[in-house]
Amino acid sequence: MRRGLLIGVMACVTGAGLWAQAARQQPSRDARVTSGIRGEIAGLIVTDEETPQPVRRGLVRALASGGDPRSVYTDATGRFVFPDLPLGSYTIEASKPGFVRTAFGARRHDRPGTPVNLTDALRSQNLQMRMPRGGVITGRIVDEYGQPASGTNVRAQLVRTVNGERTLSNVPMAGALFGESTDDRGVYRLYGLPAGDYVISATPRYSAWGDIRRMTETDISAAQQAMKQPAATDAATDPPITMGYTAVFYPGALTAAQAGVITLKTGEERSGVDVSVQFVRTASIEGVVLGPGSVRLEAVELLMMPRLSSSGSAMIVNISSANRRVAPDGKFSYTGITSGAYTISARVNQEGTPPLWASADVDIDGQPVSGVTLGLQEGMNIVGQMVFDADGVDPPTLFTRARLNLIPAEGNVMVGMGANSTQISASGGVSIKGVPPGRYRVNATFNTPEANWILKSAVIKGKDALDTALELAAGDTITDAVFTFTNRTQALTGTLQDASKRPAPDYTVVLFPADRALWGSTRRVRSTRPGTGGKFAFANLPAGAYRIAAVTDIGAEELRDPALLEELAAASIAFTIADGEKKVQDLRIASGG
Repeated sequence: MRRGLLIGVMACVTGAGLWAQAARQQPSRDARVTSGIRGEIAGLIVTDEETPQPVRRGLVRALASGGDPRSVYTDATGRFVFPDLPLGSYTIEASKPGFVRTAFGARRHDRPGTPVNLTDALRSQNLQMRMPRGGVITGRIVDEYGQPASGTNVRAQLVRTVNGERTLSNVPMAGALFGESTDDRGVYRLYGLPAGDYVISATPRYSAWGDIRRMTETDISAAQQAMKQPAATDAATDPPITMGYTAVFYPGALTAAQAGVITLKTGEERSGVDVSVQFVRTASIEGVVLGPGSVRLEAVELLMMPRLSSSGSAMIVNISSANRRVAPDGKFSYTGITSGAYTISARVNQEGTPPLWASADVDIDGQPVSGVTLGLQEGMNIVGQMVFDADGVDPPTLFTRARLNLIPAEGNVMVGMGANSTQISASGGVSIKGVPPGRYRVNATFNTPEANWILKSAVIKGKDALDTALELAAGDTITDAVFTFTNRTQALTGTLQDASKRPAPDYTVVLFPADRALWGSTRRVRSTRPGTGGKFAFANLPAGAYRIAAVTDIGAEELRDPALLEELAAASIAFTIADGEKKVQDLRIASGG
């Protein structure tokens, strides 16, 4: 369905075409809030329905770039006003229980709004906003006997397809982000939901990992026999069967992949979405951590989590994590584990020894698992050098203010189990120690009295980790990493106009690299909404060759779809931005768009 919508949008944009004025070099306009001259933003908010009604006592926020947010409430007529605002760019958002959070100019709840610009020439803006009523999903949660399951956490998650794979994402609503609890009748009510496709899950209050032993007829007979003949020797018995509650997806699936999808229209109420929580067979896991004699095994931290999907997206509704400490002899155990695929990770940071890690995959099918071995080993080390591409200032000689670290890409479990040790020498040498296997990106900050330095590139294993995630495997040795810092920044600004040369703020401007190998780069593939005057801007843009296009609507997740970018390329224009360049690229939608 998303693909059909995408083709329609692309057909519209392709038919429209784009006209570009010759790019010209000039300083970009700073759209941040500035003090001095003041302006005003006022507006009216009504319901998004056939007969609009004022949205009374709705919370309205003005979010400024570089300034503090301001908040007001609408009056009895649905009107609001922000007086005495510094000139600059603002995003206006409105919320009220039972309604979908709305940004001015946004086509959907998960899209960015149109920035509202206050300038010397236009110091007053009068807006009109329509707020859709939120949808409702309600039902009853019962246990295996049909009794109310009070205190059960119920969550609604939006279903999206990214690169052909179904993923789930949380959605803000009037209740808590992570769901609502059922009342004493087992009834739940999720409200303020935007239109979309949803998966509903129910997680019982007592679903924490642990053992509830199930007594079989054999167990009962053995107990009765023991009471009659207390002196008799116990006969060998099978391992006890343990049971536990687990998360269940509507209408009764145990995995998110098998869950039913509920399509909710704007303002619609869907009742009767009932779920019966299930008492399922569980299993135990026993294992041991092995490490050097100098390591106190009781200091090892364990984390067990369901394995992520191939894309790194976690169906987080059904994820329960369990931290465990290890006994002095290295032994550990988990009990009450429901069937599934899990990863157990170990990490220890002990003074006097390098950071150590271990990991093991475990599959559970209701039977006890023993003999899991976690052999601690040293993490990988990354050694390299800071270099500088300076413009107008001397490169720094003191590096105490530099901060450089690795951040996880797509949810590396072990990264969160203790910080990596990064050292920067007096000559700018970099040493990152004890990094476990996984996918990483590089993050750095470095400000000096002379300049604000930004990380231009981080070349590790022959690739720029700012564009392509760094993949570290066990045993990797890296001694030639190069971290290039610069005080040069690039920016692209422009104005989007329609065929009549009027501002076209209802479109979204999309920018992406000309090189298809870089389409996975989050810093090079971007989108932005023009302001009310049609002006748009892309700050801190890496130098290189790009293409730029305008579309009627696009989501952040769609920007990661190579097929969509391929279609956009046919309706785009090319440009190149050099190191330190501030470029202006004005766009106009041709007649027929």
